Amino acid sequence: MANEQTITVLPAQATYINAAEREVLGYGGFGSSKSRGLCIKAFARASVPGAVELMCRKTLVAFKKTTLRTLTVPEGNMPPVLPLGSYEHNKTEGIISIKGGGTIMYFGLDNPEKVGSINATGAHVDECVEATIDDWIMLLGRIRLKVDGVTRQINGVCNPSAPSHWLVEHFGITAGHACPEGRRAIHVPTADNWFLPEDYLQSLRELTGVRRKRFYEGQWVGSDGLVYDKWNRDIHVKARSSPWARSLVCWDDGYTNPFAALLVHLDGDGRMHIEREVYRSKMQREDKIAAVLDLGGPGCEAPGDEASPELIQAMRDNGIEARGVSKSAKKVFEGITQFVQPRLLVAGDGEPRLTVDPSCENVIREMETYEWKSGKDGHAKDEPVKEHDHAMDALRYGVLHVDNAPKVGVTVKPRARRGRGGFNGRL
Repeated sequence: MANEQTITVLPAQATYINAAEREVLGYGGFGSSKSRGLCIKAFARASVPGAVELMCRKTLVAFKKTTLRTLTVPEGNMPPVLPLGSYEHNKTEGIISIKGGGTIMYFGLDNPEKVGSINATGAHVDECVEATIDDWIMLLGRIRLKVDGVTRQINGVCNPSAPSHWLVEHFGITAGHACPEGRRAIHVPTADNWFLPEDYLQSLRELTGVRRKRFYEGQWVGSDGLVYDKWNRDIHVKARSSPWARSLVCWDDGYTNPFAALLVHLDGDGRMHIEREVYRSKMQREDKIAAVLDLGGPGCEAPGDEASPELIQAMRDNGIEARGVSKSAKKVFEGITQFVQPRLLVAGDGEPRLTVDPSCENVIREMETYEWKSGKDGHAKDEPVKEHDHAMDALRYGVLHVDNAPKVGVTVKPRARRGRGGFNGRL
């Protein structure tokens, strides 16, 4: 191999660098030297004549400020990964040519046209938690160049995020997920980096809660500001087939944002179970009605967004017992704290009062990403962020309807029905 040199690496870095699976992920807390391991691996592979290695981050600006500096600029007592004089750098084109070897091409994932027709031996994504699954698949599609001595693979490194992130399932990182053949996830512990100053390590050890778990221990957990901080996949995600005492379809309207509808069952003890979901953008009114009917059938209870009176009326015209539920800021806070949150608590028999079928991926994802707004003092406000909330709004309407219906609902006066159930075409 060209440009042979001795580089001291940490044990987990060595495992990551030598991993030969088609897809490899390295993750860990702050200071675990993940990005340096990524750069060392890219340099080693690009030192083979004919190799073309892609390197990127979500934006080119971020890549230049972080990854490119690790490649080319000394950091304290640490030398750059690329030895001075071992390469030529075309900054305009974003190409680093390794003398006697191959090339590294770098870019931002916000400009995928940069590699639209490139055949590469490998790709390396820094802070890949910022990337989407579509970004990842796009890069996989570029890795098709055959060069002796170089395995074709995609590598990524990142700090952990929420357990609902696509990387968790893709690499089988947490309980309930299996890592498929050809993929490998490698934990790179912060505490194993003996190059870190003791005072820096101590500052990380002193972190508490989710921050410590993510940024020191390297765990995939929810954020400190989670609305439903009692949520636990191991407790709340399960399949159920109990005889049901009551069923309803709760929904939140949207067009550009997704229309969310959830089939919710109640057993004889009043425990709720979300069995199915519809979660889709740009649905026409007739499609929404058809979706609700498919979930709950003719005559089903359907509590939802009071701000959509025309949809409520259209549902009622088609045999659905639709009802509007208040979405005022006060009612949102009360609905969350007084009604939905208590259902996540584990009762004396060891079971919660709300469970979700594993197939309801959007409900699970929003449970793990729905956050309170943060005030100027850093403390949470009594209002959630209007993101990752469509299934959460639908769920809140359903819980309020069941637990507090006489106080929170507004009923739309029905027109005369024109059929005996099912969608009759009247909108």
